[in-house]
Amino acid sequence: MSMKENDFISVGELSVGFSENMMEPTDKLVGKDFTLYYEGNKISEILFVDIETLKWTVEDENIKERFICAYTAVKPRKDIYFIDFIVSYGDTKSISIVFDLQQNIATVVTSTLPVKEDTSIPMLQRAEQGMPLASVHASFEHVSIDNPIMDVTPQHEKTKELIGKRVQFVYSRKDVYEHTYLNENYYTWHCTAGNEAGLCDSDRCFYYKLDNNLYLFVWLEKVIPTTGIVIEDFDTMRSYGKIYGYDGYTTGRVSNFPVGSYAKILNE
Repeated sequence: MSMKENDFISVGELSVGFSENMMEPTDKLVGKDFTLYYEGNKISEILFVDIETLKWTVEDENIKERFICAYTAVKPRKDIYFIDFIVSYGDTKSISIVFDLQQNIATVVTSTLPVKEDTSIPMLQRAEQGMPLASVHASFEHVSIDNPIMDVTPQHEKTKELIGKRVQFVYSRKDVYEHTYLNENYYTWHCTAGNEAGLCDSDRCFYYKLDNNLYLFVWLEKVIPTTGIVIEDFDTMRSYGKIYGYDGYTTGRVSNFPVGSYAKILNE
């Protein structure tokens, strides 16, 4: 099979038609506000103004930042929400939050894209210097909702329950991918239909258990700097989340778009 030009497409190109199977946004949070307590002295407040706009305030070490952001929110299960938005104050970063109102806790995933100098570091140099192969970065913070965090406050824990599964995800009529969850740190994706048909790679990933058969899955792609953040529900066989990266191949305008899929376990 001959390889076509630009097999690895940009995130902006990928977004075209990719959100066909996304979940409808929820309005259940509109008008509500929450205070998130982190470890240490960090506190954030989130107010859902309407179904498209929120106010986000972060106070840490006497530095207070305020943002008004467009957001998306879906409700995959009772009292569990996935909220996603972009903040821009100099550098742009994405904030994705799993709101768990069953336990009054949340997991906050903050993702940042690399500067141009980071994207130019060869893979061999990254390996030689012990650097992460992916230049995109994601951090995880476990917080308490509306109550200061304590030693007894639960949190979403890392899990091995997905390891060994091979799952098909249908994102649209033309976009189909398979995930093989290899081990605690890596998975392999394979596009079987769509703009990236025939492409595959193995990338860094993270797994957290949210509820029975409900997982937070995050991956960092190394070829095209990309963060994918989804909730996978193996009761309904669906996934919901977002993909974040540069609109083009290099730094500049960002692309952050919601995704959803229908899932099928192929084998274990």
